[in-house]
Amino acid sequence: MARGKTLTMPERAQVDLMVQLNMSISLMSARIHCSRTLNDCYMSDPVAYGTSKSTGRARKNTTESVQIKYFANNPKIWKHHAPNHASNPYNSTRAFLASKKIKVLDWPACSPNLNPIESVWGFLTRSVYKNGKHYNSISELKDAVKAVWSKIHPSYLENLSNSMPNRIFQVIQKNGGFTG
Repeated sequence: MARGKTLTMPERAQVDLMVQLNMSISLMSARIHCSRTLNDCYMSDPVAYGTSKSTGRARKNTTESVQIKYFANNPKIWKHHAPNHASNPYNSTRAFLASKKIKVLDWPACSPNLNPIESVWGFLTRSVYKNGKHYNSISELKDAVKAVWSKIHPSYLENLSNSMPNRIFQVIQKNGGFTG
């Protein structure tokens, strides 16, 4: 998308003159063929007008870029991680963990992929919607979720839990990047 029009030096001089003649913004805009917003921007700060350079829209932070920045700037001292652990120092969970001398891993905000429950939700979703299954009501969907949930074997959950040290090691090796 092209940049919007900016006032040339002669147009700025015309606007300055029209301001001294107490012309309305609408009339000024019509005379020099530009928008009212453009005139308004110029009149709000004539000295600074046109000096700032826009570099465009800020880049969207992806999970990977946030992880890379986070893990690159923090010491690689890994501790036990409590998923979705609140940062409130007065949180009862934090107090409990401290009383038991359990260290908690600092966790980047956009990093759910290490959490074992995400694998469980993925398995549950794939099973519920297997073969493109659709549900006609919320109660049907709830029944399907409960049925699949009851069939999840405890060994699956145990394997996910036991995989955490290896997963964390891989993230450390990749400096917080994608571990594939």
